[in-house]
Amino acid sequence: MSGMNQETEAVEQAQPGEFAGIVGRHPKMQAIFEIIRRVAPTNTTVLITGESGTGKELVAAALHKLSGRSAARFVPVHCGAIPEDLLESEMFGHERGAFTGAVASRIGRFKLADTGTIFLDEIGEMSPKLQVKLLRVLEDGRFEPVGGTTTQEVDVRIIAATNRTLEKAVLVREFREDLYYRLRVVPIEVPPLRERREDIPLLIEHTLAGLVGQGLRRFTVAPDAVEVFQRYGWPGNVRELRNLLEQLVVLGRPEGVIEAGDLPAHLTAPAELAAPSTAPWHFGESGIDFYREIEAIEDRMIAQALHLSGGNKKEAARLLHLNRTTLLEKLKRKRQLGSPLAALLGESRRPTRAVSMDEALGVPPALGVA
Repeated sequence: MSGMNQETEAVEQAQPGEFAGIVGRHPKMQAIFEIIRRVAPTNTTVLITGESGTGKELVAAALHKLSGRSAARFVPVHCGAIPEDLLESEMFGHERGAFTGAVASRIGRFKLADTGTIFLDEIGEMSPKLQVKLLRVLEDGRFEPVGGTTTQEVDVRIIAATNRTLEKAVLVREFREDLYYRLRVVPIEVPPLRERREDIPLLIEHTLAGLVGQGLRRFTVAPDAVEVFQRYGWPGNVRELRNLLEQLVVLGRPEGVIEAGDLPAHLTAPAELAAPSTAPWHFGESGIDFYREIEAIEDRMIAQALHLSGGNKKEAARLLHLNRTTLLEKLKRKRQLGSPLAALLGESRRPTRAVSMDEALGVPPALGVA
């Protein structure tokens, strides 16, 4: 067996149930692993799709690790996290004096990734101007730095990812159709965690082992807590699971066991608040109560925003594109009306005991909730 094949096999089979840093035994994950095996040795462009937190960057990194470019750099660029006026310079570099503050020339991420792989995350957030420039790089590997006139060439593999539906973006002319098809030579769709619940025990085990490697205490998860984990909808996917486990370990009890009673309240919230309903509405002879249905949808949206923000109402308001005072007024009204959302807040119209938001969300009093 050649040295390259031995190295590839070692990367693939690091631990049982793990493939090149990705954990999963579900058939959908096994199908993805097979695609990675076939595509990694090529220079083919790959478009990875899936919800936030599903592990799209891990898939991109695996494609790089198992490729002939693995000795060179893997360079991620999070297009949605960089202001539009800086993204072009970040990707392609700039010359001295190209804009205010450009006191020296600087190479961009594409040049940094030369002979390696560049990973363009949140590609759907890229402006039309930059889409044109990226299309040229895809076609002939050439570009000009910001403020420069000299054409540069790179040999780089491009992997892109998005949590948006780019087909819809193409239809409304927010994303170039030619660029879309140029990126989507090989599509890989990463499933949300709720579609591979049987992987959750394996992910728990893998994550806890990784936390020990980071110097944290060794913990196990009791069977009753694992059942709660497997019933929950995980809107934040694997990232949410890992972050929660780290929180539970850091704040955990000396015994080193995570039990169902240790879990935040939102994991055991009423099922109707766990995830948005995709079922059709059923109209009886008397019709349907429009306002009640809208109220239920609003409850689910607020519940998920509070969950994703860890109970921080300011951040939840940002996720909902609401003013914080507007969200607070809505929460106050829902408490008064005895909304099912009150179960998540730990309050009802006639509570037998006052329960704080901290308690409801499982946040220790020392941390508090904004």
